[in-house]
Amino acid sequence: MGKWIRIALIAIAIYTLNSISRISLATNLSPANANSLDSSITMLSPESETLHQRIRELVERQANAWATANSDKIITDFAEDSLFVVPGSTFRGKQQIKEAAEAYFAEFTDTQITIKRIITNGIEGAIEWSWRDTNKKTSETSQAEDAIILELEEGKIKYWREYIDKQ
Repeated sequence: MGKWIRIALIAIAIYTLNSISRISLATNLSPANANSLDSSITMLSPESETLHQRIRELVERQANAWATANSDKIITDFAEDSLFVVPGSTFRGKQQIKEAAEAYFAEFTDTQITIKRIITNGIEGAIEWSWRDTNKKTSETSQAEDAIILELEEGKIKYWREYIDKQ
């Protein structure tokens, strides 16, 4: 699939999620930049705010686990029968996800993730983050923009799908 088609699909997915009336938006902006957020952000009920905060914490844990090369921490947030999809590969269940993470860690180091945006709608969410890593064999650094769609079941990740735009 071409780069522009992927970008268009990501934009449509994010726009659609953001259009639903119960959407909440959070970013990792500093308090100084928080005032630049669109004033049309929906106010959250206490229950929605709690769920939104749980998803935000989960996303932060995932980013940290990948950055620290900790496959055990990665799979802690996943349901036993979860589905993890990245371009070209699908992993089912915690064991396959753990094996995929360990294969990644064997090949790459210095993973850095910057969370740009988290959008939630109940148990569903969309994430934008930047990913940077270094190939252990070649020392080549690469960077990608990543959009992720996730769904929770009983507080665990049931579905995680990434749309990656490598630069």
